[in-house]
Amino acid sequence: MKNPLQYVDQKREILGFDLANVPRVTGNYQSLAHYIVPLIYHRTGRELPVPGSAFALRLHDVVDFARGEVRFGTRKRLCEAFKIDLSADLILSGVDHDERIEPWWDLQDRRSHVLRQLRDLGIQLVTAPNFSLLLDKPRTDDLHAMKRIAIVWSEFEQNGIACALHVNSRTLKDFERWSDFVRQRSEIGVISYEFITGAGKKARRQFHIEGLFKIAQNAGRPLDIIVRGDPDVIAHLRCHFHNVIYIDTTAYMKTIKRQRARRSGNSKLDWVTTRTKVSSEVDEMLAHNLSEQSLSLRARYYDQDTAPVQR
Repeated sequence: MKNPLQYVDQKREILGFDLANVPRVTGNYQSLAHYIVPLIYHRTGRELPVPGSAFALRLHDVVDFARGEVRFGTRKRLCEAFKIDLSADLILSGVDHDERIEPWWDLQDRRSHVLRQLRDLGIQLVTAPNFSLLLDKPRTDDLHAMKRIAIVWSEFEQNGIACALHVNSRTLKDFERWSDFVRQRSEIGVISYEFITGAGKKARRQFHIEGLFKIAQNAGRPLDIIVRGDPDVIAHLRCHFHNVIYIDTTAYMKTIKRQRARRSGNSKLDWVTTRTKVSSEVDEMLAHNLSEQSLSLRARYYDQDTAPVQR
């Protein structure tokens, strides 16, 4: 540590690196009745609400960090803004680039105000922001990020919003710390992880999968997990977690690029470039792609012989 003042500020800001003093909560999570949840980025090019029972939105798309306010005063306005079914369950994903999630921490005293607004929107679940653990930074930066994740998780839960603890890890010790924390906190019913960046690399993927296994095994109770990124991890995780909920970004992004799903086997999809002339064609293509992608993922990862863990 070449900057002792930064070290002192970091430690004071989070009341030390130890996770033990994170406030206890009652816990608001109830298992979702969904396995595959599509992420909707925006409403561009569409006219009609897309049908569906559950959708994911990005946290920074719902919260205006500059004003310290939720962008939409009512659930109806929120659903109209993203053109999604008003009755659908909503998940907010805290997985994003640093510049889009760090502002959540910077809200400081405004976080409680924003949390109350989110609760009033009837959000079913939030995944805690995945504050980054970096190779080229002092180790204390990692400990600082992990403690902030735990604090934010606790704040969501204290304000009546179910939150998936994002167990961001870079080393075996990181997984051990999270494992101890989850085991000691019976109020944690769901965790989250992303296999997009570091964990998504083939050379490191198995290490992260095994770390998550240890958290599930040591919990002493059934745990659910929410995953973004490489869908190939689903089958592995289903061996150890009660439910694996996958947030899919492919179907929406393919639609935006005007690519239409076409089956080339029981569970395989090809994506065919298609021209659209009017918004109604985009609406139809999105509904089609969401359905085909969901069916494909179910056939590949959820309809296999590997049964979810029972404890």
